[in-house]
Order: sequence, then C-alpha cells, then structure tokens
Amino acid sequence: MNSSPISARLISGPIASGLISLSAPMLLAILSMMAFNLIDTFFVARLGTLPLAALTLTFPVVMVVSTFTIGIGVGAMAAISRSIGQGDWSRIRRYATDSLTLSAACVIVLTAGGLATVEPLFRALGATDATMPFVKSYLYVWYPGMVFFVVPMIGNNVMRATGDTLTPSIIMAGGMLANTLLDPLFIFGLGPVPGMGIAGAAIASLVSRGLMLGVSLWVLYFRNGLLCRPWPGLATLFESWKTILATGLVVAVSNAVVPIATGIITRIVSAFGAEAVAGFGVATRIEALGFTLIIALSTGVSPFVGQNYGAQKIDRIQKGLQFASRFSLVWGAVLAAVFVLLGGRFAALFTKDPHVVSCARMYLWILGASLGLRGVHQIIWTALNVIGRPYDSLILEGILAFCLWIPFALMGAHFFGISGEFFGLSLANIVAGIIAFLWANRVISIEKRKMQVLG
Repeated sequence: MNSSPISARLISGPIASGLISLSAPMLLAILSMMAFNLIDTFFVARLGTLPLAALTLTFPVVMVVSTFTIGIGVGAMAAISRSIGQGDWSRIRRYATDSLTLSAACVIVLTAGGLATVEPLFRALGATDATMPFVKSYLYVWYPGMVFFVVPMIGNNVMRATGDTLTPSIIMAGGMLANTLLDPLFIFGLGPVPGMGIAGAAIASLVSRGLMLGVSLWVLYFRNGLLCRPWPGLATLFESWKTILATGLVVAVSNAVVPIATGIITRIVSAFGAEAVAGFGVATRIEALGFTLIIALSTGVSPFVGQNYGAQKIDRIQKGLQFASRFSLVWGAVLAAVFVLLGGRFAALFTKDPHVVSCARMYLWILGASLGLRGVHQIIWTALNVIGRPYDSLILEGILAFCLWIPFALMGAHFFGISGEFFGLSLANIVAGIIAFLWANRVISIEKRKMQVLG
C-alpha cells in the first residue's frame, strides 16, 4: 500500500460539523444545476413556442445522459473515497484517471448513437414537422459537445471523494454564470456574433461547460495531482472500469426508478383533470426546492461514508448516519410547518387558477409531514451505494416506488379521490424511511461483524 498525500481527513474529528461543512457547499452546486436548465428555458422561450417545445422534447435525452453520468460519478466517488480511507495513493490516482477515460469512452458511444437516432427517436417522443428542425438544430450541436457535459460532472465527483465539496460547487456556479452571459449572446446575437436561435443555446452550454471541464482538469492534475499520465495497460484499465461500473451501472438503474414511478403517479393524478395535474406539477417543484437541503446533505454524506468505510471505522459511519437522519427529520418538520402556513402562497406564485392553487396546497400540506423520513431514505440510499452495496439501494428504491408509492396512490385515489392519493404517497414516504433506517442498521451490524472477523 502506498501512502497518500491526500489525507483521509473525514475519518477523524467532529462528525456533525464535518458533515455540515461537506454539505453546505453542495447547496450552491445543486442550485446551479437547477438554474442552468431554467436559464436555457427562459431565453429559448423568448424565441417562441416551437423552439421552447423543441427544447422541452430534448429533456428526456438530457435526463438519460445525466442519470448515466451520475451513476459513473457515484461509482468513481465510492472507489476513490474508500481508497483514500485505506491510504492507497496509487489506487486513488488510478480510479480518478480511469473514471475520466471511462466517461470519455461512454460519450463516444452515446454521441454516435444519439446522432444516428435523432429523427426516429424524437418522432416517437412527439416531435412534429414544425418542431423537428429546432430539435435537430439543438442536438446536432449538443451531441458532439456531450463530452463537455459528462466529463466535468465526473471530475467534480472525483474532487468530492477527497472531501472537497467547495471547489466543484464553485466550478458549477461559474459554469452557470457563464451560461447566463452566453445564452443571450449566441441565441439573439450581438455585434459580430450572429443570432443562432436554439442552436445558440446549445453552443452557450457547450462553451460554458467546456470552461468547467478545463478548470476541473487543471484542479485534478495540477493542484491535487490525481491524474496519471502513464498508460496502465488494458488489463489494469478494464479492472478499474469494472470496479467503477459495478456500482455505477446499478446506481444509474436505481436513479431511473423514481422518474418512471413519478410518470405513473402523474398518470393517476390525470384522472382528476388538468387542474389536478397542473397543481401536482407546481407542488412537486416547490417540494423539490425545499428538499434541496436534504439532497445536499446526502451528497455530503458520500465522501464521509466512503473514507470511513475504507478506514474500517464503521462506528463513525453509524454515528454520521444517525446525525444526518435526525437532521432530515428536523428539516422535514420545518418544511411541514412552512408548507402549512405558506403552501398556498407559494403555489400562487406559479398560477392564479384557484383550482390549481388548491390542489397544490393540498399536496404540500399532506406530503409535508412525510418529507423528513423521505430524506432518511435518500441518505441511506446514498450511503449504501458508497460502501459498495448498490443492489441494496436499488431494492430500497424499488420498494419505495413500486411497492409503496404506486399501490398506496392507487388505493388512496380509488377510495378517497385526489386527497387520498396524496395521503397514500405521504404514508409511502413514512414507511420507506422506516424501512431504510432499519435496513441501514442491519447492514452496519453485518459490516461490524465482518470487520471483527478480518481484524
């Protein structure tokens, strides 16, 4: 084992303050990701209905690529953070470098497949003769520039594995600001730069994410010394890819579960009319904004759990998960109170339709009570992925989506209408959180016994 110049600083010191310091910068990163898409939508909407519809049609493809990228990123973070905990510098550099080459190889395949299927795929997704030219204008730029979308996301996960969540958050915020400045320049034109319409939005994203890629590689290579130059040989390369994908592919599948279930739940809501669907859409966006803090916390939990698992400090993992779970419950209670008091006002910011506002308010009132335990589920899901138990996480996600959300929503809607569906979803969150907490305790007990045997 080679001594690592990157210290496993998360395996000692106060747990609560350590997790907070890891999680706080992630709020900036998550809000930057959300703002990136909103800014594109805002400016493209100024071009008219057809370009906006075309951009909307591309979102499923972007989401699929994002899901796959997140999977590789989590796989890389898990492998690297565990190696940091073990103090194995050569393996840390190997996984960091090979995760980037893996993402580049995947981009080549995805780009070739994407360019070859634009016409049939987007016809199937609902593109018409009117919207298809705009879809092509956007994707014929976006697909070749996908490397600037994927590789920086993986690089940021490599940084987070070391316990540095601030630098990648600053890089993402910088990319978002660059995109904000470049969107109007390339979409509408200014001076010698001609207006390029929806293709300009893709170019702005490509340039801003290219800047993110350059900064990420500079940090990883020059500041952190995490990238290797020597060719390791195919056997070593494939072994690294196998380790990363062992977690990454399962996480990618797991990430796809919730969107699929959400689509089914939305279909159940649609039986109650367009106002119900609109209210559900407004409410879930407000809910997602409130849930951002928990997502940030769960992301901060990842390097903490990984490094301590590599260092065989299972007791610290247990205490860290207990703190994160308590924090989630407290924040869930705060959200519930805020939604009861202000849920209707929040909804009214999106629409003036009283039926839509009423449905959104009802959702926020009912679901608010369950968000603390929904957060516990999210935290445990993240931790299990990092310690090399992605199949446990997939099972937990499947239980939430297909054994709880959908059946409870169907039963509630059948017997009590739209409010019953929302109560069903709330109860599902509560049950899923309890199951996840018990599951985590079981896994920790198994890992403690395993460490005792090995020790």
